[in-house]
Amino acid sequence: MEYEYQAIDAQGARHQGVIGAKDKASARKQLMANGLTPITISVISSQFDVKTLFNSKVSLAQLEFFTSELALLLESGVKVDKGIDIIRQSSAHPALSRLLSQIMADIKRGCSLSEAFAKHKSLFGPLYISLIKIGETSGNLPEVLARLSSDLKFQKELKSQISQALTYPMVIFFVCVMAVYFVLTFIVPKMSGIFSDLSQAPWYTQMIINVSNTFVNYQSLIVLSLVAAVMTLAFAFKRPEFKSWVYVKASRLPGIGGVILTSERIRFAQSMAMMLEAGLQLDTTLSLTAETLKHEELRRDAKLAVKQLKSGKQLSQVLSQTRVFPPFFLSIIKVGEETGRLPRVFSEVASRSKSDLELVIQRLTTMLEPLMLIFMGGFVGGIVITMLMSMVSINDVPF
Repeated sequence: MEYEYQAIDAQGARHQGVIGAKDKASARKQLMANGLTPITISVISSQFDVKTLFNSKVSLAQLEFFTSELALLLESGVKVDKGIDIIRQSSAHPALSRLLSQIMADIKRGCSLSEAFAKHKSLFGPLYISLIKIGETSGNLPEVLARLSSDLKFQKELKSQISQALTYPMVIFFVCVMAVYFVLTFIVPKMSGIFSDLSQAPWYTQMIINVSNTFVNYQSLIVLSLVAAVMTLAFAFKRPEFKSWVYVKASRLPGIGGVILTSERIRFAQSMAMMLEAGLQLDTTLSLTAETLKHEELRRDAKLAVKQLKSGKQLSQVLSQTRVFPPFFLSIIKVGEETGRLPRVFSEVASRSKSDLELVIQRLTTMLEPLMLIFMGGFVGGIVITMLMSMVSINDVPF
């Protein structure tokens, strides 16, 4: 269980944070062992419930909110620990509040902001942590946080655009499935009572009645199987290797592959631009950028490009051996490399790719809408037509 505590040390300084323990007594012992005298200890999460299930992780939107708010507070002259505490107190998300409590506790123990973030590497990622470390060293942490906020905001908007593009087809598909389910479990069984000898009915009538009987007889088993399949799929998507496998397979599908490749190009270009502007070396920048790619094959190509770059080859040359950039963008990168304006070039590549992605999503949405309508009309309409033909054939069947 997790406990939020407030305590004082031997010098009288106040500390607060989150600690994991079996019970409150164990939490008190741990604090005393660390040289802290507890003032208050309150449980954060003691049982599993629906609210805990949906608030167990910090979402991308919450991370973007935290980053932008912290950048604003630091620009206003607020200290880091005070700024984090303000955001923690104003946050309505339990997962974000717990995270900020842990970060505050680490900072009060003497950790830097980047070190505190590094303890949650799965959330922040190597790029985020590296840029925070650079911002602390150079003294321009508010500017770095503002850049990171802008990048996270774009990722959030991109995720929203893709979700909106898929919402309409998913709704149509759901309505189609429910319509078929209603017809097979309520309408067809009533119609089947008309036939005294089903073997004399046309083959299509026999087929639809047999399918309906299967649905009615094994309805509970079918529903449980679907629920189990959905839960298994949801659990599988929590495994990075499965999610990576699906991502790679989806990138090879027509239409979807273009969205994935363009989004990876944007992620690559924006990461390069931010880190080069922050003053990182080119090989370090490329190495960290490779870790931000979600596509396993593209990430492997990018890591190979890092090795080639360290061997003395030009950036445009090593990037040409990956699938991230088309020839047009490679020529722009080559010019930026020769003129020493790589940060500006990568920012331009990211901007152009954003426009390309919006166009690809718009085209994909435009194509999906009529396709889903045709699918629904064909699927449901086929069952309705079969039923009408069966009713017409009643005159030919003995009663």
